[in-house]
Amino acid sequence: MHSVSFEGYELEVDYDKTINYYKNLPFIGEKEHCDCSYCKNYVLTTNTFPMIVKDLLQEIGVNPKKGAEVSHFYEEENGKHMYVADYRLYGKLLKSPISKTSKIYYVSNDDYFQIGFESENIYENTSEKIGFWIEAFLPWIVDLDSE
Repeated sequence: MHSVSFEGYELEVDYDKTINYYKNLPFIGEKEHCDCSYCKNYVLTTNTFPMIVKDLLQEIGVNPKKGAEVSHFYEEENGKHMYVADYRLYGKLLKSPISKTSKIYYVSNDDYFQIGFESENIYENTSEKIGFWIEAFLPWIVDLDSE
């Protein structure tokens, strides 16, 4: 277990167990996960995530291209698409900020990127699972003509 501090969150992360959890999961957008165009687009947008989020995902052992429950809600007038993606990691959530949300950036109500962690209180082999979520407006990248 190693300690991670991020935007008011304090976590003890079981990095090895989290890495192993993601190792054999299918990629988002593959048939074994969900191969709809919304999921295919989401997995491509993970390359556009803010560097602070990419660094955090690396530090906690979460592969953003695998294992998430991805929900697409709508396309905004600015062309960005509203997504929520839920991930899991192993460890303990020790402290949360009062807002329960970390705004990575906020331009407007239709252009932002935020994340959050929540304890799931589910025990497996004495390790607690932590929920990690991303709520963001993301660009459309996937080429529908190539499908």
